[in-house]
Amino acid sequence: MKKKVKNLLYCSTFFLIFGCGSDDSTEEEIISNGAHGNITLSGDETSELGTSLSVVNIEVANASLTGTDKSVILLSENIAVVDNEFVYDDDQNGFVIVAADFSTGGSADIDSSISMTIIKDGVEYRHACSSPYLNFFTACGDGFGIDFDSKSVTFDSTTVINTEDDTILTMDGTITWD
Repeated sequence: MKKKVKNLLYCSTFFLIFGCGSDDSTEEEIISNGAHGNITLSGDETSELGTSLSVVNIEVANASLTGTDKSVILLSENIAVVDNEFVYDDDQNGFVIVAADFSTGGSADIDSSISMTIIKDGVEYRHACSSPYLNFFTACGDGFGIDFDSKSVTFDSTTVINTEDDTILTMDGTITWD
């Protein structure tokens, strides 16, 4: 089961990186779909990434993109999901966070996971976590959770690890949606 979870996280990262291809023929305006909130970042990478992510768009329970209906995709203002495809109007800056909460079922081995790609000035920073810790990535921590009924995602000292250089980034904040 560890291998399946690890593959899910890598697959999510794959979709984030390669599913966000630019489509110059798309002239659709990206419109916010009801997400509200900011995520405060702390750690060594904040000198490159900044200290805050402003979530404007959200996609809830889209198993076509994430592989599970126990997921929420948090997006920057310039990225949206249209017809099950990522559409963006700035491919040099933005972020996509795939958060999954299996605590109510869906996985026997894992309670939660995050796969995140932040693009800053054209450079990609990929991060991930899974809880409980299964000998890959890092543990998300007890302060991360999704409440589908109250329509909120909470990051409380949630840790993610840079998948290339093992730098830890800490996330704090609450995101809500309509």
